Amino acid sequence: MKKKLIYLLLSCTLAQGFVACDTVDFGDTNDNRNGATQPYTAGLLSGAIMDYATVTGRSNLLVPTLLVQWQTQVVYTDEMLYAQAPYSWRMYYTYILPALNEVIAYNQDESNITSAQLAQGAPENQIGVAMIMKAIVMKRVTDTWGDAPYSQAFLGAENLTPEYDSQEQIYATLINELKEGRDMLDAAKNGPTGDILYGGDVTKWQKLANSVLMQMALQMSEVDPTTGKAVFNEALESEHGYIDEVSEEAWFEYGELAAFNNPFNANRTADYFLSKEFTDALKGLDTELNPTSNRTFDDRINVYGTSATADGIPYGFADGSGPANQISAEYYWNATAPLPMMTASYTFLNRAEAAALGWTTEIAAELLVEGIKMSFATLEAHTGEDITDGSTYAAARVADSATEGLLTVIREEKWKSLFPQGFDAWAEWRRTGVPDLDPAADAVNDGSIPTRYLYPIEETTLNPTNNTAGIGGLSPASNTNTSKVWWDVN
Repeated sequence: MKKKLIYLLLSCTLAQGFVACDTVDFGDTNDNRNGATQPYTAGLLSGAIMDYATVTGRSNLLVPTLLVQWQTQVVYTDEMLYAQAPYSWRMYYTYILPALNEVIAYNQDESNITSAQLAQGAPENQIGVAMIMKAIVMKRVTDTWGDAPYSQAFLGAENLTPEYDSQEQIYATLINELKEGRDMLDAAKNGPTGDILYGGDVTKWQKLANSVLMQMALQMSEVDPTTGKAVFNEALESEHGYIDEVSEEAWFEYGELAAFNNPFNANRTADYFLSKEFTDALKGLDTELNPTSNRTFDDRINVYGTSATADGIPYGFADGSGPANQISAEYYWNATAPLPMMTASYTFLNRAEAAALGWTTEIAAELLVEGIKMSFATLEAHTGEDITDGSTYAAARVADSATEGLLTVIREEKWKSLFPQGFDAWAEWRRTGVPDLDPAADAVNDGSIPTRYLYPIEETTLNPTNNTAGIGGLSPASNTNTSKVWWDVN
């Protein structure tokens, strides 16, 4: 070892006050002889799904639950009061999306398809599942930040400063990738062994893809309703179906090992309480803080919160206090509690909204009832809590629609049924403005509920030209948390 160091030093010469070294070939010194010679795509797929399911912290999990006013902060109130802070997208771009890309690329190369590779699932099924999951992940990225790197994002050293694709372009690409991934899946062949969401059942992935397509189509409803309607109906009429039963839903299952914990579990429960706005809406109370038209007791509060009777804490005040109602420690905020990614309730409510918009010939009121009842059913199935079947509550909400409007009630019920899927609920609220949420009284921004995340600080310093172009796609073209993304014209 000493000899190697001496040779290295001797190769250096002192010139004009600087040390210059010859290029030295160290051969295979840095090669990992025990490393894998080919990627293990089953591990990459399961790792990507796990990373997406367990990403935690304020920005990656809790901030959206504050912005839609399900929760309120009483200790550290920066996020609830809309502090302007950049949040990193590193987890998505460094770990999750590259792993899914590798699964796709490796299985697309026929020279890689050995018996060992086939043992991990049919190549088309590995590719299809990875494409669907990739679209779900990238939808969150663009919905959260706006324009973002995508078509040039994963070229590695070939391009360290990727251009930003417009959100409109990203949506078009993701819709095509969802369809392509869905249609290449083949239930007659082996499913991916790395599928920790559906256990290799590709028919359920096809239904998930169509439910996500419906979700994306409606997200475009205010800015491009013609395309949205076409995308929605293609998914609705697809031979592969969509999620309309509890058994088809996408839920993440967690375990005792820290790496597989429910992401809420890593955060301090003492810092968060259910808002009075949310608890009043669930209780059906006729108060100024209830942002919905509901005046009927909603039995879901028995699952969502620690108490069916305790109050929440009013939202948006720098001097809030506790204790009060919190997210259920039994059903949500613990290491092993499962969490939903896509439910039958959400798909039914999306179908109800599409019908109410005149996109389909389905009966909106009937779908609203089914959407509510499915929300109750999935909670009972996944928590074991003995709650009602939601029929009485659903009937009351249909009655409310006679005065409040069917679209308003459908959208209010999405706000409730999506709990605790904060990113999806925040996207819905930004698009529709429902429920009628008031900004935080002690807001530290311009007094508006945030409509996006600020771009990561590393983008403004390491990729400034393209980042500036991405900012140009916002309305107004300013990197603030109240600028709006392409589909947000509410």
